[in-house]
Amino acid sequence: MRVVVVVAIVAAVLGVVFLVLSNTSTFQITSIDAVASDHVSADDIQKLAKVEEGTTLLNVDTNAITQNLMKNPWVESVSVEREFPDKLKISVTERTVEAVVVMSSRSVAWYLGEGEVWLEPVNLDVSDGQSADDVALEKATSVGAILITGVPATVDPVAGSKATDDVITAVRSYLDGFSSDFASQIVSFTAPSEASISCVLSSGVEVSLGSPTDISSKEEVVTSLLAEYPDELTYINVRVPSSPSYRRIDSTNVTAGTGATGGSTTTDSTSTTSTTTSGTTSSTGASTTGSTSSTGTSSTGATTSTGTSTKSSN
Repeated sequence: MRVVVVVAIVAAVLGVVFLVLSNTSTFQITSIDAVASDHVSADDIQKLAKVEEGTTLLNVDTNAITQNLMKNPWVESVSVEREFPDKLKISVTERTVEAVVVMSSRSVAWYLGEGEVWLEPVNLDVSDGQSADDVALEKATSVGAILITGVPATVDPVAGSKATDDVITAVRSYLDGFSSDFASQIVSFTAPSEASISCVLSSGVEVSLGSPTDISSKEEVVTSLLAEYPDELTYINVRVPSSPSYRRIDSTNVTAGTGATGGSTTTDSTSTTSTTTSGTTSSTGASTTGSTSSTGTSSTGATTSTGTSTKSSN
């Protein structure tokens, strides 16, 4: 019983001491070490933290500081450290940019961050010989993100809000449903509607995906066709994975496109094949020596072939 009483007395004394020290200048914060990140400056951190003058290391409200800083959409998490006797260190971890989304106006793109949070807009300053998609791709590549183009005008981001648009959700479904190996090959998506999703691979091959269903089956078909016709395909349609189709270039001078900023050009005699693999095949016309040319391009610049050839369609 005496032990309990002693413990209670000690706890009470310590509580009083803490309360007194919390409201005196003994551990008053005289400096804040704000650690800047790529998109959140030290000044931004200081202003958002709102640490009032006279606050001490013992009574500082770290939860309030965290909540204040989280108002910046770039901030994913906050670290607040007390460095006695008088310094407070505040650092932030930024959200990863997962996509650069080109708006329907074609003059602005938005960074879409981890957790599908809209981060901030970025102007697309297009120079001669460039398209808005070219500029946006450069920005996406520089931050290790994918490019999303062709979204409808209904996509209207607000910084800090979550992206709930059907087309963005559909793209996310594909990225989550694909294997990491296949997803890493995707350079860009085009998403005019949920049912009309397509992507471009780093090889320059455009893949028409359609609605985000049967995702693993679609990947299996695409992977199989790419293995069967290495460096020969420009387009694959797996909207219905049980009945895929593709366009194939039979040439000795075909190289992979970039998948976004323009493909390669062949100048030798070439034939282009459009084939449906559901049991019926549309065969190509034979190579000719006239001036007919065939072109296979994706919305973001897949491989292009130019030569003396004929083309058949499904």
